[in-house]
Amino acid sequence: MDDSKMKKYQTIVFSRVLLLATAVLLLSACAGGGQGFAPADTIQSWLWRMEKGMRKPGEVLVSLPDAVWKERGCASLTRPYVAVELNEILPPRLVAGEEFNHRMTYSLCPARTGEVVVGDLSRRITYKGNTVFEDVSRRFELRPGRWRVDAFIGIPPSAPAGIYSVEVSFFGGGVQFERSASLAVSRR
Repeated sequence: MDDSKMKKYQTIVFSRVLLLATAVLLLSACAGGGQGFAPADTIQSWLWRMEKGMRKPGEVLVSLPDAVWKERGCASLTRPYVAVELNEILPPRLVAGEEFNHRMTYSLCPARTGEVVVGDLSRRITYKGNTVFEDVSRRFELRPGRWRVDAFIGIPPSAPAGIYSVEVSFFGGGVQFERSASLAVSRR
């Protein structure tokens, strides 16, 4: 590597290290904001929020049906066959009054090529065993292939601090599943 390329490379590396160090210092300073999070938790929270910010509500095809058919070995499965591959809450910790992203990724091997499975998709938030929010999408279509479904849900500012359960379920067309994930809510 000649001198000019070496200097350019060193400048890029130095810039990235400086940017990272600045971000760590800023985030550490923000940790004293009264939420009681350690600096590492604050950095993780910032990263979760950045990732959440890149997500958009709705459904996105991730893998074509043919690829999923081969990958899952759909020919040898009882169909329709659905696999929930991801059920994620982002960020998993937030302050009352903020919103979180619920992401579900599923794969569907339909009974017949191109067929969809129609049913009710429900998202329910419970606190201490009591339902505090529920949203039901009637006649929701599970589609062949691998799909990512994103929804954004707000937590009211008056919500009590504690651990909540975010439950997603589907029932219809010979398919049924339930999954849950935890959400920690704090107060300012």
